[in-house]
Amino acid sequence: MEKRQLGRTGLYVTALGYGAMELRNLEERASVRLLNAVLDSGITYIDTSPDYCLSETYIGKAIVHRRDEFILATKCGCHVDGRGTPQDPDHIWSRERLLANAEQSLRLLQTDHIDVWQLHGTRPGWLAGGRHDEVIQTMQELKRQGKVRAIGISFRNGGPGDAMYPAGYSLEGLREFAEWGVFDVIQVVYGGLTRQNEIALAKAAELGIGMIARGVVKRYFPNYDELFEQAGLTDLCEVGESPNSFLIRFALAHPGISTMIVGTSNPDHLVENVAAASGGKLSDEVYAEAKRRLDAVGIVADAL
Repeated sequence: MEKRQLGRTGLYVTALGYGAMELRNLEERASVRLLNAVLDSGITYIDTSPDYCLSETYIGKAIVHRRDEFILATKCGCHVDGRGTPQDPDHIWSRERLLANAEQSLRLLQTDHIDVWQLHGTRPGWLAGGRHDEVIQTMQELKRQGKVRAIGISFRNGGPGDAMYPAGYSLEGLREFAEWGVFDVIQVVYGGLTRQNEIALAKAAELGIGMIARGVVKRYFPNYDELFEQAGLTDLCEVGESPNSFLIRFALAHPGISTMIVGTSNPDHLVENVAAASGGKLSDEVYAEAKRRLDAVGIVADAL
């Protein structure tokens, strides 16, 4: 599978990463099998969070003996109990909370460092000190100490009925946070059927930020399959290619994306996702035509 440079971090990651939120739906034995299958398939980027229930615990138990084989990303600002269950409020943006998250994540993941440490779901106005806020200073401090290698941010989705769902918060955050010059990595909602961040994502990558896409194949709305058909994307698929495979290869064709996070609790789906990513990005011609067809049905990239 293709490997790409993760912005200016000095890290190289596979173009397909694994989203470990889905581990919250598995028992420990099944999670061990799945995580080892992820690594055996060649995937090197694994993304988790303290508030994905037992995800960090499972990763620490299942693949700690293979720690040098993968880049490990987790998050902070999460207000959780010892089992990763969100409390009220679910996030707290303070130095104390970040230090508690770091201590717990390092312990549960059974590692001495986190490769990519991301603020989980904050918005520009929520950090009173802006780029000099105490949470940014705390992240930089742990980076200097070697406990984390790169710092970043992952934006919230919201939920159905929210005017900014699913990609609006990512666009809002990109417009503000990318210019701060403090983050090495930024994770956004982006995909062929959710193109809102397409231009902003490219601009952030040009600044040297490692860009991570999520939601590439997620059906955020009930009519996603209808939109795929309406845009005429089925006609662009290779013989036997599924919509999921096409959407993975569409995202691979975006020059600003370092890796994409696709999660699953189903081993068969993992195999299909790996096969799609291993097939490589869409050709320049097919990629351009797909964007033209999506534009024609109103699935467009927002201007900066």
